[in-house]
Amino acid sequence: MKKLLVSFLFCSAGLAAVAQKGKVNSAEDALKNQDLAKAKADIDEALQNEKTKDDAKTWYVKGKVMEAMATKDKSVPEALEAFDAYQKALDKNAKMPEALLEINQRMFNLYATVGNAGYANLNDQKWDSAYQHFHKAFEIARYYNGKNLSGSIPTDTSMTFYLGYAAQQASQKDATLKDTALTYLQKAVDLQFKGEPALYVILAQAYEEKGDNANWLKTIEEGKKAYPKDKRFNDMEMIYYSKTGKTAELMTMLEKKVQENPNDFQTQLDYAIRVDNMANPRDEKGEDQPKPANYDELMSKAEAGYKKALELNAADPTANFQLGALFFNRAVGFNKELNGLSSKEQSSPKAKELQAKVEELMNTALPYFEKADASFAAKGNLEAGDKQTYESCLYALQKIYAIKNQTAKVEEVKKKLDGLK
Repeated sequence: MKKLLVSFLFCSAGLAAVAQKGKVNSAEDALKNQDLAKAKADIDEALQNEKTKDDAKTWYVKGKVMEAMATKDKSVPEALEAFDAYQKALDKNAKMPEALLEINQRMFNLYATVGNAGYANLNDQKWDSAYQHFHKAFEIARYYNGKNLSGSIPTDTSMTFYLGYAAQQASQKDATLKDTALTYLQKAVDLQFKGEPALYVILAQAYEEKGDNANWLKTIEEGKKAYPKDKRFNDMEMIYYSKTGKTAELMTMLEKKVQENPNDFQTQLDYAIRVDNMANPRDEKGEDQPKPANYDELMSKAEAGYKKALELNAADPTANFQLGALFFNRAVGFNKELNGLSSKEQSSPKAKELQAKVEELMNTALPYFEKADASFAAKGNLEAGDKQTYESCLYALQKIYAIKNQTAKVEEVKKKLDGLK
């Protein structure tokens, strides 16, 4: 009886194991028939049984079921559950014949499902989610490609860029992502991604923020080479030379640009403003810095640039203000020098010379400020930048009129200033 009983129990255990393997087969049959609910119920039951829960085949079928559900539902959680199941299957037996035949396409399906979710997040400007989904898609590819099985998931240069871009956007809230963003953006450049010139713009800005001047300039130059018709890279190069104090290189670029566009008003005005700023450097707080050695040369070039711009558009308020400000600021400089003289020197020839220069420059500036005043007033509603320039123009006019004892005009300007507040 004991032997019979043992034999009977043995047979029962064998039947149980067969039954559970039958659940794996049943799950596969249900999957073939597109009955995903039954397939999932059967494979989950098989994974609860001690005889089949550690079998590579069981986990592989689990992966197939969840992959089918993820593809149908476009579900990232289901795709990641499928990925987890495939990992377990391959870790248990990477040489499964079935896996060797079809795992490449199956892993790509998961990679695509998760990656597509990233693109959807990107379109909705959900930067955190986009970054996380792109990052997970690459994790799937890295894992599979590292197994050296049949085929591989090729590197997606577009997704590389967009992962970096999403990380860069998300880094505005999470600064820890800045290095990740830079890494993937640089990788997209190294992979010669040509889908978006913005790649070079964003990467250059990242290097600028990091203080890596060598890579900042290198990225700008690569952007110019890849997209020679995109004017942003010339502008970025000029910003680079300006911020790094490379005035000789900046002047070369500026002068080349105006020579190539002699009749373009905005180019001429931009040139004059940039040269004016080079002649009158200020720190981040707006405080005056020491004048460069070639101050007079730069001021002469700035004056000529403003006048050329006004030849092309005589009524432009900004050009008129800038030229008026050039003369006005020089007058202020001479006035400071005059005020710095001792009481005995106030009646000296030098003092008289300085006073004459102040008056001459103020008189030269006045008609340009008056023209700017008329042009700004004619515009009506002004944007913030124009409003600020107009306000500066009116303050300068008020001061000149006060020096000239033109009290009626001082009051008129005061009313205009009050109207801007």
